Amino acid sequence: FFSDGKTEIGERNSMVGGVEMEQPLYSGGKLRAGLKAAKLGTAAGEDALRSRRADVKLVVRSFFYTVLLASATASISEDTLRSAEAHLYTIRERYKQGLDSDLTVLRQEVEAANAKPALIQSRNLFELGLTSLKDVLGLDVDRPIIIDGRLDPPDFAAPSYESLVNSALAHKPDYQAARNRAEAALQLARATAGDQRPQLSLFGAYLWTAESPDFSPGSSQRGIIAAGGLRLRYPFFTGGEVLERVRQARIDHERALEVQRKTERTVRVEVKKQWLAAKEAEERARSQEGAIGQARRALDATEVRYKSGDASQLELNDATLALGRARTLYAQASHDFLVALAALERAAGTRLEEINR
Repeated sequence: FFSDGKTEIGERNSMVGGVEMEQPLYSGGKLRAGLKAAKLGTAAGEDALRSRRADVKLVVRSFFYTVLLASATASISEDTLRSAEAHLYTIRERYKQGLDSDLTVLRQEVEAANAKPALIQSRNLFELGLTSLKDVLGLDVDRPIIIDGRLDPPDFAAPSYESLVNSALAHKPDYQAARNRAEAALQLARATAGDQRPQLSLFGAYLWTAESPDFSPGSSQRGIIAAGGLRLRYPFFTGGEVLERVRQARIDHERALEVQRKTERTVRVEVKKQWLAAKEAEERARSQEGAIGQARRALDATEVRYKSGDASQLELNDATLALGRARTLYAQASHDFLVALAALERAAGTRLEEINR
């Protein structure tokens, strides 16, 4: 207690003011664990945001590839109709020369007419795909857009299953969020357990007190109290409240660990499924590349043979359908491969080109 001399007390008005500060020196790891838990919680939230962005990206890419497939299908239907009409012209010329019957002309007219509904349907599917793509992009459905791309499989192959799993566990935001939440729950359990340990802190206090009849104390009517030192607290008895909070925090940690384990299993299953789908679609696409060339050569040869009278109309139409079917299967396989690669990239949590390096 500090004063300039004698201090008078017992006045009508009493005034007190002061400040007290305390700096923890040891809290049983509570503060450090709490800070770690807060940082991990923030990281988990950022991972969840990255996961949602990856989901949106996958949806957009899937719609885009669907539009490309519809465009390729429409192009195949146009070529099929054009080929049927060209064959009809050839048959009519042969009919005029007496080389084909009117029944042959009639059959080819039916063949050309049957090719038109497929073209109409494929064009409508293309427009529907564009509308869905605009919708997911948040664009006006009547706004014209140009689709730039082709259904060609990429030059690189899908990475190995082991490398994909390792990448997913290292980069996939869903798993990272689950792991960060489990670690945050562990740190919270440690912070709660810190309440059972001694608490040591450095403190300082400054108190000003005065008494005066008119709120204008003189030097003999005021005094100062200052104190400082170390403060030790130890929870000898808390009625079981701290123990219960520690038990609940540990249960929360076990739950978070179980969520992490389930997420890891889900990640592995997703990677395996998408990897198998990508490999299967890639094999289909590669096999159909050669089939298209063979079917086109077969059609060219059949057209020459038909004009010379060495092939029938049935053989001509079969060759045309075979080429269209080969092109359709290739387009579908390429679409499936690209979609599977996009889903595989989502499952792996990073670009596949980076995994292949």
